[in-house]
Amino acid sequence: MVLRVGLLVALTAGLLLLQLVRSERLRQESLVDSLHVSQAAAHVRAGETVHYTGAVLEYEPYITWTEEGGEAILRENAKVIAEYAAVAKEMGADILVAPEYGLHGLDMHVLVPDELLSFTQTVPDPRDRVVPCSATSDLGQATAIKALSCSALENQMYLVADVSEKTPCSEGDNSTSCPPSGSVLHNTQVVFDRNGTVIARYRKKNLFLEWQFEPGTESDDTALFTTDFGVTFTLQVCFDIAFGHPGLFNVDSRGVRDVAMSTAWVDIMPFLIAPSVQNGWSRGLGVNLLVSGHHRPERSKLGSGIFRGASDLEHDYVYDVDSGSRLIVSEVQTVASVDGRRPPRRPSRSHGVAPPEVKRGSRLPRRDHLVHYDDMSNYTQVVLQKGDSQVVQHAEACHDDGLCCHLAYTPAGNLTYSLLAYSGVVVQGFGTYQIYAQICAVVWCRSEDVATCGQLEDLPGADTFPAFTIYADFAVDHVYPAMFTRDLVLVENDLYDYSCDDQRSCTISTSAALPELMTAGFYGRWYERDP
Repeated sequence: MVLRVGLLVALTAGLLLLQLVRSERLRQESLVDSLHVSQAAAHVRAGETVHYTGAVLEYEPYITWTEEGGEAILRENAKVIAEYAAVAKEMGADILVAPEYGLHGLDMHVLVPDELLSFTQTVPDPRDRVVPCSATSDLGQATAIKALSCSALENQMYLVADVSEKTPCSEGDNSTSCPPSGSVLHNTQVVFDRNGTVIARYRKKNLFLEWQFEPGTESDDTALFTTDFGVTFTLQVCFDIAFGHPGLFNVDSRGVRDVAMSTAWVDIMPFLIAPSVQNGWSRGLGVNLLVSGHHRPERSKLGSGIFRGASDLEHDYVYDVDSGSRLIVSEVQTVASVDGRRPPRRPSRSHGVAPPEVKRGSRLPRRDHLVHYDDMSNYTQVVLQKGDSQVVQHAEACHDDGLCCHLAYTPAGNLTYSLLAYSGVVVQGFGTYQIYAQICAVVWCRSEDVATCGQLEDLPGADTFPAFTIYADFAVDHVYPAMFTRDLVLVENDLYDYSCDDQRSCTISTSAALPELMTAGFYGRWYERDP
């Protein structure tokens, strides 16, 4: 019932906001028209700076099962996403990204197991240039695909969505065993252009506890698409961000600077909460990351944003257990990869759209937020000095593979902070997955027991951590910054300097004290050593 109310609120919000935005747009019509006259016909050349307006949707899907089956759930969520697309277009969006599991919810495989296939869709091959909205041939199960194609066409925007794709198979297939249903399922991102044409289909390679799906095996090129405004994007889905393919490979090898990511993230303290991972990846690689997140905090799912690691390092994001569905629309600066047509610049730089507040007799309690914790029992821990001092102190924590973390700081206050170092295998997914990481960070701890570091229970009162410098020599090529408070709010990028040189020596420094610090440091990935 709560989810249904949330859906109705989201629908009402979309309609109200659409009316309000249209009124505002009329008021600014003369200004917008003048911008159109000067810019609508302007072309951009490859290598030139270009601005586009991106939109991402934090979305809590409708998941109520009825006798109509999974198709009704798909149809309802496609309708709501299309409504948000219309609002985003009125705010100038050129591209909208929708979340992982946004069309069918998280429970498609357990809600009614015998009806699993009713949640799936057939996705046309991008090479066929199919427009599902107007296709006269039989596309198979394509209710949501058609609706989203029509939305992209109607709103003249690029639309990225995540679907459960069904592909036929036979016992003779070499790529995978064929199940009794005769179909293989993939977790698939599909991209529609402004004409509603399917122009990209990427099948998630790095699954996270998704037994119903087979991992994609196609080339990383299938995750690429190029827009009419000259910008090439790479796709990636959720857990892909922790690995070398497809996003990282397309950034490093293809020179891609803009990434569209659908996710249903799982928060893991003290390093891997959604906004920290997303901002760190964006800043560490120098790319713009458009992230659309599934909203269900009781299952550890929340967090969406637009992170501008390729330009001004600013970000617009939402990470709030009570936000429900929320649309973020913001301008992004990048470099054109091919010749294209410049989108019109909008009067406003960024927007955040949420459902209106529902008046009740009393405020509802905050929703639960499920958070998991890393096992840090094998980390090297150095507890920092307490008390107030004007003397700069130095701490060093070393671990395997020659990793040594160095910290210069001035003690202040009586809270417990530790310098942590680790190089080795990190286990994720309840023991299912192993990744190789190098970690160097300052973390708040409830006590001097390393098991209490980064815990969210019994948080202390406000304090400040004085200006500091942390640096380390890594053995890995990719090192991502992490910096957030005990309220799980990102420290703004302009409040600290971050750099890594060609010798893999990385430094983070601040010039002023930071309030209520939780985590500050580096998360390096040694992709080649993953077990």
